Amino acid sequence: MRVFISDLDGTLVHVPVNWLEVRRALSNALGFEVTSIFEALRNVRARNEELYRRLSRLIEDYEVNAMRNLEEIKGSKELLRRLKSMGVRIAIVTLQSEKSLKMALDVSGLTPYVDVYVTRDEELNRAKQIKIALRKLGAEVGRDLIVFMGDRQTDLEAGRSLGIPTIIVNSITFTPLDAINVIAENLRLHGDQT
Repeated sequence: MRVFISDLDGTLVHVPVNWLEVRRALSNALGFEVTSIFEALRNVRARNEELYRRLSRLIEDYEVNAMRNLEEIKGSKELLRRLKSMGVRIAIVTLQSEKSLKMALDVSGLTPYVDVYVTRDEELNRAKQIKIALRKLGAEVGRDLIVFMGDRQTDLEAGRSLGIPTIIVNSITFTPLDAINVIAENLRLHGDQT
């Protein structure tokens, strides 16, 4: 099996959430200054699932409101279209909520290309998200050909920790479509039309 796993925001699309406002709202809700949104969520979730859900919904409101200004990162749809046409299974892992993810996929037109997804509603740890996506696809590291693409150092660390070839993109110098040859090489798609 050939599997392509990708982060969403900052990798395939740009959702212009005002994260400074989100941090302020979380700080107000928690009664202390939040410096890392997802670290705060991880800590809260470990102690109080109901509070975690309330905070996640608060963040979701900001995400959903930003969807009207969502932008596809150049080449994202074409990349997924090409991979899908070559029989590659596609998974999305994201720290957005499921509702936000579904909206982003619909608005960007990426929905038809995605086989499975994992959101923060299931897991907040990126490496664990990747493992869940692989399980949903019935894929295994070492047996199947897998590539992960993200846009942050933490994505690189997660992919490498699992022994998965990992590509880091950004919307300016190395776009998703620019990565097609690296992805094709790692998924052994040579000879297929890329």
